[in-house]
Amino acid sequence: MDINLIRNFVEVVDACSLSEAARRRDVTRSKVSKELKALEASLGTRLLHRSTRSIALTEAGEVLYQHGRNIIEQVEAARGSIDALQHEVTGTVRLSIPTGLGELYLAEMLLEFRKLHPQVRIRVLFSNRVSDLMGAEIDIAVRVASAVNEQLVARDLGAVETALYASRDFARAHRFRQPADIPHGVLLTPPGDGKTYTITVSNHSQDIQLHCEPYVTSEHFPFLKHSMMAGCGVAALPRYMVIDELRAGTVQRVCPDWRVSGLGDRLYIITLANRRPPHAVKVMTEFLQARLRRFAE
Repeated sequence: MDINLIRNFVEVVDACSLSEAARRRDVTRSKVSKELKALEASLGTRLLHRSTRSIALTEAGEVLYQHGRNIIEQVEAARGSIDALQHEVTGTVRLSIPTGLGELYLAEMLLEFRKLHPQVRIRVLFSNRVSDLMGAEIDIAVRVASAVNEQLVARDLGAVETALYASRDFARAHRFRQPADIPHGVLLTPPGDGKTYTITVSNHSQDIQLHCEPYVTSEHFPFLKHSMMAGCGVAALPRYMVIDELRAGTVQRVCPDWRVSGLGDRLYIITLANRRPPHAVKVMTEFLQARLRRFAE
């Protein structure tokens, strides 16, 4: 069997359609269909039930898909091992990174990695929401979360503290002693499910639910930070977003005895449960582990 035809078949199954598989490979749908028919002809059996809108594996297709994925993984692992012997890292790494940490710090780290390993192709998705790594074709995800799917491999880099921050001028003009003192229209937060939003703030002895109508809501933490720096209000942000500004004194922590709960409290590097990951993925994972630990407590 031609391994390239097997790879095409696995990609079709993963993409759930011939058209999507063609788009991901940047080839025509007819080429994908032709390769699939060639594989079925070489095996003398049908692998997929195809309709205009969906595909379904036959019994033979299910068997080939499971073995095919293992074959491809082992070939990529072998290629990576050979590259390692030659002291050269090659291949492709597909990453999903959060917007805040990604734009402020990870982008520069990835450019540093590129200089160290110029033969590695890097595809980067800035997103806070990708959870299905296989479906999204992601090799490595960096996430701030409270828990991780047990079917994935998660490397815990440490705790991430989220708190309330304001620009120096705003903090001096508004002396909030307790989180409950912060009025409606002042908070800057990630979006909730409706017009009002509830965040939990905690100290060493109690939890308080703050029910409010945030002034600005966004999943894009750099925008929340920019709004906070412009004096628009108090922002709920991970500490790594304001490390430099805290040191420079341009940002102050509001109600410093309190921290925000429920927005993710651990920093993880997440990968699929692959016993033999491609060498480039392994090298990138180790690189990120070393660089990212300083952003956790």
